Amino acid sequence: MSQSKIGTDEWVRQYQKRRGKPAGMAGVVQRVWLLLPTWAWLALLVAAGLLFPLTTDNTYIIRVGGTIALMATLGLGLNVVVGYAGLLDLGYVAFYGIGGYAYAYLSSEFTTVHWPTWLSLIVITVLAALFGLLLGSPSLRLIGDYLAIVTLGFGQIFVQLTTSLTRVNLPGIEKPLNLTGGPNGIVNLDPVHLFGFSAQSVKDYYYVLFIVLIVVLVVVYHLNYSRIGRAWRALREDELAAETMGMPTRRLKLMAFAIGAAIAGLSGALFAAWQGAVFPSNFDITLLITLYAIIVLGGLGSLPGVLIASVIMIAVPELLRDVRFAGLLFYAGAVLTLYATLKPRWQILPLLALLALFGLIVTFLVMAATPGASALLSPPGSPVGIWIPLPANSSDAGNLAFFASIVMVLFVTRVKKHRWRFIALIPTLYLLAFAWETRMSQEPSITRLMFVGVLLVVLMIYRPNGLLGQRRVEVV
Repeated sequence: MSQSKIGTDEWVRQYQKRRGKPAGMAGVVQRVWLLLPTWAWLALLVAAGLLFPLTTDNTYIIRVGGTIALMATLGLGLNVVVGYAGLLDLGYVAFYGIGGYAYAYLSSEFTTVHWPTWLSLIVITVLAALFGLLLGSPSLRLIGDYLAIVTLGFGQIFVQLTTSLTRVNLPGIEKPLNLTGGPNGIVNLDPVHLFGFSAQSVKDYYYVLFIVLIVVLVVVYHLNYSRIGRAWRALREDELAAETMGMPTRRLKLMAFAIGAAIAGLSGALFAAWQGAVFPSNFDITLLITLYAIIVLGGLGSLPGVLIASVIMIAVPELLRDVRFAGLLFYAGAVLTLYATLKPRWQILPLLALLALFGLIVTFLVMAATPGASALLSPPGSPVGIWIPLPANSSDAGNLAFFASIVMVLFVTRVKKHRWRFIALIPTLYLLAFAWETRMSQEPSITRLMFVGVLLVVLMIYRPNGLLGQRRVEVV
């Protein structure tokens, strides 16, 4: 019998072996994934990242790539705290902000201090780690929701302080001091200068952010497979059992807080240099929601999952800014959802045919009942053609269709008989298409938020462990 790997329970190993290889597309993806070793995948990632700016001269696309690298780096740091150690830290963005404002203090005219970039980054990383220790120390006795509330308060206090510390009276100083710039922030920060390299363009900062991402990825990967990483996972699964086995749980928690905060502080400093300014609004709760969506979507504790989820959460909402492309994604996503949920799958074609017939009947009835109704037909460039008539008050009708489609979706999920579910899908899909054409496509900002919400809800239903998260195996 082959020996199991260190840190892998024998029963869990045998269970995974008995499960066998997954069939279908999941099996193909798994076999391709296991075909190459980890270093080969890392080499492919580095090559793709370095060649990406050479494929386009569009600075907007390169900026999106830099944002993906930045969010992936932040996600790796949060994954250390939440994914490995199991500590629900909702104040993580505050360390990101500390790094940004610390860089503004050390490299700008705001304080007339201009340290070398390499020295600023080292000091900021250590400073953020110390703040992580300070936050972790009083939170050691808290777990679950209580830890989340305390750390969330820390994050909100940081935003309030950076907004309001504009007139601070200090002993021995007559005039009040402006410590943070208030809502106007701190501007005109020094660019990155490292070892003779000066980052001036979007492409330069992309390379800086991507190289930092690779370095952080390698460090976190080795941490995960070290004794510390195994101890973190034991702490995450059962803190009492880990402490009973002699593990220093207090020290492990502090290390997780400090390492995660250090990565966030380094990312914040690079973000401040890239933006050339820092503002309190850069570190609000919206960023926290995005980061948690990334690690939940990718799978807690999964490094490749963080990278893939960062691409999805950053790139796809940007793609949704184009109405036509967003429409194609909407209808393609609807077909893929049907393919994944409707069984047997051969019923998809009859369903789409009946849906098209249903739309044509609705259009015929509207044209017959309304004089001059040909003006209500969808524009020629629309994917739906004459399938959906557009009323004059499309916003109001779109709102009604949206709420009706939600009711119908809930009804479809509750219907037990397959025949009635199949029939109910026809008006449900039509209402969704009508709501998209009349309302959602007109509000791209709201649609992007809806995309994130729907994606997470569907993921929690069909794959609660995330895209690449490991399934927990327990003896019942």
